[in-house]
Amino acid sequence: MSFPKSTQSIYSISPYIGGDVTPTGFVRRVVLASNENPYGPSESVKKVVRDYTNKIHCYPSGAANNLRQAIAKAHDLDHNWLVTGNGSEDILHMLARTFAGPGDEILIPQHGFGVYKIATLAVGATPVIVPRVDFKLTVDAVISRVTERTKIFYLDHPGNPIAHYLTNSEIDELLERMPSHVLVVFDSAYSEYMDASDYHSGTKWVQKYPNVVMARSFSKAYGMANLRLGWLYAHPEIVDPIHRIRPPFNTTGLSQAAGIAALDDQDWISHCVSLNKENLAKFISNIEALNIPILPFASNFVMARFNDAAKVYRYLGEKGLVVRPMGAYELPDYLRITIGKAEEMDELVTVLKSCPVL
Repeated sequence: MSFPKSTQSIYSISPYIGGDVTPTGFVRRVVLASNENPYGPSESVKKVVRDYTNKIHCYPSGAANNLRQAIAKAHDLDHNWLVTGNGSEDILHMLARTFAGPGDEILIPQHGFGVYKIATLAVGATPVIVPRVDFKLTVDAVISRVTERTKIFYLDHPGNPIAHYLTNSEIDELLERMPSHVLVVFDSAYSEYMDASDYHSGTKWVQKYPNVVMARSFSKAYGMANLRLGWLYAHPEIVDPIHRIRPPFNTTGLSQAAGIAALDDQDWISHCVSLNKENLAKFISNIEALNIPILPFASNFVMARFNDAAKVYRYLGEKGLVVRPMGAYELPDYLRITIGKAEEMDELVTVLKSCPVL
């Protein structure tokens, strides 16, 4: 018996594995594997979720008009330049489906977010890896890999799992040198955590360059990962074809209502970001005192290098602390550690001190 075959490039995809994996012998108690906001969403979001039961039988707004208006108001943007999606992953996939196909190339940063390669192969395009130098991207490395076949460049801004970003001046240079036929996608999922003076989420470049788009997420700082909500900001000429292929109801009414409530409570976001900054600084100090090397960091996680990362990962898991191994990103010596609550990070440091192998 034979079965229908999918597009050949799909068989090159390694399925995405999230941080919810709990190997045999692990105690899933403190999860620091998925870069989630440990404090969750605001109380206003929780109220929306509790009160939504009488609307579940109704279809949502396909274009998410009220949510797009709320996003536009919160960020001082034009709602006609916005598209919402089922998480920012949905946005990344829609961009590939809209602007690339067989024979095309998509640039992906080395050790970049796994969805970039999945979205590329899913449409039959060829992933072209841009190498990092000392874990950092350079403008020259990006531009040197652009060809006439290049259709998209996924720019992690900042990166995951490599928390590096191109500075404002580097991006100015990149966009001046980038051919106009290449769509530059700012994946700014962690931008709420960024306060560096040389960082910008990307909106100003969308407004200046017609080949630039920005993707954002409600999963990280907004604490809404389970509700699956993201959005894209781009010129209407870019937005139009995306709407044409967008699934009719790709965001639920519940996620739309929750997103509006979340945007209306920026004090909660500021509070969570402030706590993350405090906990991050303390954890960095503690982990450096243990002589554990870490990569340059930004946002709400760190990448720590161990002599035997696999054994450390298992030791932590057996103690109830789940972090993220990085073998799938070709970084087998590293563990990605989300910044959780203060008491969770203190416990992690205590357990690391007792770990027989680091």
